[in-house]
Amino acid sequence: MTQLVCGIRYTYKGYIQFMEKTMPFNPKSLKNLNGAWTTESAKAAQKKGVATRKANKEAREAVKMSIYEWGKYKDDVLSTNDMTSLDVLKIMMFKALEKDDMSTALDIAKTLAEFESPKLARVDQTNVEIQAEDLSDEELQELLDEASAEASAPRH
Repeated sequence: MTQLVCGIRYTYKGYIQFMEKTMPFNPKSLKNLNGAWTTESAKAAQKKGVATRKANKEAREAVKMSIYEWGKYKDDVLSTNDMTSLDVLKIMMFKALEKDDMSTALDIAKTLAEFESPKLARVDQTNVEIQAEDLSDEELQELLDEASAEASAPRH
């Protein structure tokens, strides 16, 4: 079987040789596919899959246990007193410390610290708009004196 390319008749093998010479390298070409699976790599992939499934099963069991413990705690503690979100964060921090998960415990402690002792830089600010036309001259002068006294007061 021959094929006509650019006015030249090629056999299949000759056509392939012609195309290899004229066409640039294409990394997506089917010629570049190799048999990636060997016996050893298949066994290694199988072992990795078994390890992953085992780890997932252990994680599911740990979650089930923590849900069971939470249900038990909820029945014992929450039925007698109300619990705030800070209490939940404290419990989570103690659980993380029991598991020696210091990074999680540290993150929760940082969150708790912001709620228990807020930063001094966070000040609630209230803006009140007062129209000068609505005030008498004495009231306006009094407000200006208060504002200048606050501005000149030292800040800590």
